[in-house]
Amino acid sequence: MLNSGETLKNDDPRQKGPIKMIKEYTTQSKLNPQIWDGDHLKPKLREKFLRIAKHFSEFLMPIIEAPVRDVTLTGSNANYNWTEKSDIDLHILINYKDIPAYDSNLALLKEYLMAKKSIWNNNYPLTFRGMQIELYAQDTNEPHASTGVFSIMQNKWIKKPNSDVVSIEDDAIDKKADPYAYEIDNLKQGDKDLLPRIERLKAKLKKMRQTGLEAEGEYSIENLAFKKLRNTGHLERLSQLAKTETMSQLQMETHDTSSENDKIIGQLALHVNGQKKLDETGWDTVIKHLGAAEHPRGQWQYPNQCTMIPSNHITMKNVAYPVLGIDDTGHKKLMQPQQNYTYPGGKVFEIPVTTKYHTLLKQLNNYIKKGSYHEK
Repeated sequence: MLNSGETLKNDDPRQKGPIKMIKEYTTQSKLNPQIWDGDHLKPKLREKFLRIAKHFSEFLMPIIEAPVRDVTLTGSNANYNWTEKSDIDLHILINYKDIPAYDSNLALLKEYLMAKKSIWNNNYPLTFRGMQIELYAQDTNEPHASTGVFSIMQNKWIKKPNSDVVSIEDDAIDKKADPYAYEIDNLKQGDKDLLPRIERLKAKLKKMRQTGLEAEGEYSIENLAFKKLRNTGHLERLSQLAKTETMSQLQMETHDTSSENDKIIGQLALHVNGQKKLDETGWDTVIKHLGAAEHPRGQWQYPNQCTMIPSNHITMKNVAYPVLGIDDTGHKKLMQPQQNYTYPGGKVFEIPVTTKYHTLLKQLNNYIKKGSYHEK
């Protein structure tokens, strides 16, 4: 822990002796008035935060079938080191031991929760008056790292902050850095929308660091989290991915992709109309050409991307857009959010009904209506 005005241990072998803090933390005289009336959470905001927490806990289903023990507000906005750009950190407290998957594979459970957090933040970038709302599923057995923790469910302070003391905990730095590390680790060359995702991540990282520097200076949690990501190579990986993907997109195509698209869409139409069923080789070609992902979690794992589900039971719970499903028998359904579907086949190919696939879906629908497609 590092308190304002203390000396920080020097871990840099190139320098000798301890690093003396250049300046103490800049703290506010009161809690953020956008959120608090004195030290009381504004009632309308409390209701809003509880609604968001409810939707997030439902989003964690069906794997996380455990009661929510509490919802807490923590971080800079539950302390005196806030700025106008500070995140609003909402923690959903769950006893991991209540989750059926806890005993079988705790590491997999934690990875699942991190993945759901990443998908949630990408699908629902919530803000309040310019402040990003970040959600985190916390184990009730995990100690509170922050010096300010407010229970939104109980509407009372668990750990009330002191305006004269601001401290740094290693756990707090890890919690700030780890979600970014997870998201960067799971970016892959060739992913759909890779460059926009990288740019969004870079913008969030820049804002996080700037917020910390403005509030607390060099030794803010946000800046130390940024430095941790730099030291672990995550920032370099992000830059390298962007460079490689940009070069890939700038390469001149050596074949006519429009004719290939036409052929793939035509084959899907023939499959749906029962004129020529796709075999395993045919499906492999469709999956490869459309950049689809084969994964049992489908749109949950790969939002707004074509996916192949190795099952005939599909749930649209927590999917924010319609999806066209085509199974291996040629049966198709337009699936709506929050509904469940069963197909006669053994696997289902999903195409999101979004702007991204508007042209593909329009062309597919035209071929299906015509009832024919002549392969060239």
